[in-house]
Amino acid sequence: MTEDQLLAFLSVARQRSLSRAAAELDLGQPTISDRLRALERELGATLVRRQGRGVTLTPEGESFLSYAQRTLDVLKQGKETVRAAHIGSGGRVSIAVTVTAGAYLFAPALVAFQREHPDIEVQVRSAHSWESPGLLLDDVVQLALISGPIVHPQIETVRTFRSKLICVASSTRSGAVSRSELAADRLLVSYWGPAYQAFLEEIKASASDGGKHWMEISPVELVKGLLIAGVGVSIIPEISARLELKAGTLIERPLRDATLPAWHIALIRRKHRSRHRASEVLAESLMAHLKDAAQL
Repeated sequence: MTEDQLLAFLSVARQRSLSRAAAELDLGQPTISDRLRALERELGATLVRRQGRGVTLTPEGESFLSYAQRTLDVLKQGKETVRAAHIGSGGRVSIAVTVTAGAYLFAPALVAFQREHPDIEVQVRSAHSWESPGLLLDDVVQLALISGPIVHPQIETVRTFRSKLICVASSTRSGAVSRSELAADRLLVSYWGPAYQAFLEEIKASASDGGKHWMEISPVELVKGLLIAGVGVSIIPEISARLELKAGTLIERPLRDATLPAWHIALIRRKHRSRHRASEVLAESLMAHLKDAAQL
């Protein structure tokens, strides 16, 4: 399996056409076909199938797609690490962050980090909390910022942080809310770690209808948009709603008979790996900056 074969496959997957893939890679169409056939022979499966004037991925091709992309990501990361070491630059580090943690916690910390370490290049990858461990284990990223702690034999938690969660709704729905009212309402549910998940299970258990009106939805910007439009109620990080609370487009609805858990954020990395200077420096910087930004 070669880099050229993987590039050809990913281009065909994007373009859904051998001719457009050939144009994208500046190659002849027979070359694209030859590389695909060689890859399929090695895998022992057909990855693409002709359909009309284009091609479509087979189930085997769909299942292989993410692995092909990860393989190229890891190879690219390795090349850049060697290049940085060779020329003696500050290096390069990759980190996976969730959308909310990235926007409201990591972004300000990154600005401060780049001011302090302009010689280190940071590659940021958006990923769900459940995706990040796989990216670490595949060496696609060296660090990850996720919601909630993680228990995995090959992953360690560098530092955990906590941030306040609040119950919010549109400005037309004021007043405190009880557990039973929350359970019966159209609750827009996102993932803020195991403690929050356990809190939801308790609320749902007390509901006569089992929370059938709840809606699982992300990211938080979409949640806020629905709330402002008058759809339901939600529990989100206070840090993500400050502008809307100040503008009055959202209001906080305190809980009368329950205490909300905190949003738990964890900075994690793979265990037993050699630590490159760039990842070590970024981890130390994040521990310093996020401690203040995420505090309750």
